[in-house]
Amino acid sequence: MIWKEAVIALTSVLLEDETFKITTEEKIEDLAGSIGNDGLINLPVIIKKKSGYAIVSGYRRIKAIKSLGQKELAARVLHKNTAVLECVKLAVSDNSFQRTLNLIEYSRCYKMLSHYYKEKELSKTALLLGLPDNQNFIKKVIRLCDLPGSMQKYILLDTLSLPMALELSKPEYKQIGIAIADIFDQLKLSLNKQREFLTLCYEIAAREDIAIADLIKSDDFSDVLSDQNLDRNQKTHILRAYLKKRRFPSIKIFESEFEKNVSKLNLISGAKLIPPADFEGNSFTIKLEFNKISELNKQTSFLNKLIKNPVLEKIVSKG
Repeated sequence: MIWKEAVIALTSVLLEDETFKITTEEKIEDLAGSIGNDGLINLPVIIKKKSGYAIVSGYRRIKAIKSLGQKELAARVLHKNTAVLECVKLAVSDNSFQRTLNLIEYSRCYKMLSHYYKEKELSKTALLLGLPDNQNFIKKVIRLCDLPGSMQKYILLDTLSLPMALELSKPEYKQIGIAIADIFDQLKLSLNKQREFLTLCYEIAAREDIAIADLIKSDDFSDVLSDQNLDRNQKTHILRAYLKKRRFPSIKIFESEFEKNVSKLNLISGAKLIPPADFEGNSFTIKLEFNKISELNKQTSFLNKLIKNPVLEKIVSKG
C-alpha cells in the first residue's frame, strides 16, 4: 500500500463521505483536549477523490482538529489508485487493533468486507483484521447496521438486546419495530420481558386479527406509558397484566369471580387475600397489616373463622 505524509487544507476533507466510517462515537471533546495538549500522535488516513479527500480512518480525530480551529491537517495520504478493498481493510484494522468494538461497529466492519468476501473467506479475513471470526456471530451482527438509526442507538445503550434487535428486523415488524423498541427503552425491560412482551403482542394480533401497531398504539397503552404518576416498574406491571388478560381471556373471568367471592368473605381491616400471579398455580397468600398486638389478636381470631368459611374453600379449590 503506497502512501505519503502530507499537510492539506481541512476544507478539502470530505467529512460527509462516510464510506469507510466504523466508529459510532460522536463525542470529540476529550479527544480534542488531548490533541490540543499533546498534538496528533496517530495521523488520520485519507485518499484523494475528484472533489477532495475521503477519510479512510480518523473521522473523530479530524473532527476534533477542526473543532480546535485549525485550518490544516497532517495526514497519511493513500495513492489515488489504492483499491477500495485495501481502504476497507485499513479502516477495519485501524479500529479493531486499537480498542474493543461495539456491536454496531462490528456490523459495519463485516458489512464492508462482505462486499468482497463470501462466508468462509470473510471469517478468515475477519480474524486477520482483529475481528471475531465466529460465522454464527457474523451472520447475526452483520444485519445490525441496516436497522434504523434509533434502533441502533438502543442497541448501543443496551436497552435493546441483540436477540430482540434481530427479531424486530424481521419483515413482520418492519412498520412497528421502532415503536416496540421505544417501549422497551422507556420501560428498560430485561431480555425475558422483551421476549414475553413481543410474544404476547404477536399472539394477540393473530388471535384478534388486528395489526400489532393498532395494539401498542391504542389508548390502553399510551395512557399507561404517558402517566407521569407511574414509575417504569408500575407501567411494566400494568401493561404486562393487560396483555396477559387480553391474550388469555379466562384470566379476566377468574379475576371477576375471585373479586366477587372475596367480597363475600368480609375480610377484617388489615387483611388481604392475594391470588396466584395471573391465576396460575394454587398458592394463595394472606397478608396482614397491624399497628398493635390487639389488632393482630383480632386478625388471628378472624383467620380461625376464615379457615372454616366455605367461600374460602370455593376460592382455593378453583385456584
